[in-house]
Amino acid sequence: MHLSKKITGTLLFFLSIMVLSQSCTSDTLPEPAPAEDCDQVEVSYDLNIKALIDRSCSYSGCHLDVAPGRFNTYQGLLGDLQNGKFEQRVLTLRADPILGMPPNNAPEGRPKDLSQEELDLIRCWLEKGFPEN
Repeated sequence: MHLSKKITGTLLFFLSIMVLSQSCTSDTLPEPAPAEDCDQVEVSYDLNIKALIDRSCSYSGCHLDVAPGRFNTYQGLLGDLQNGKFEQRVLTLRADPILGMPPNNAPEGRPKDLSQEELDLIRCWLEKGFPEN
């Protein structure tokens, strides 16, 4: 009888370990799905993208006077929109601390990441051909 309690206890121990180890299989969360269908989103540079870019990109020391591209106007941004560089840096490479925009070394008070809502808005704007107004 003593041996069967020992075997049962050992089996329960190993079963517990197996169950617990299966619950910790991934350290990363899946990419969130886009929140809205772009057909339902009203978006243009003048309406809502300019304010986002002014806050996140177009300021002194970044895309206003030093970095490539002057993003304080639609025309200044247009070249990077047309060649795909804006989409690549803001959406595709967003997790890269240096190449993703905004970068992790952004100055105090400036965003180092965009919210999912802001990313969705930019994605929709790009899908719609980045309208100015």
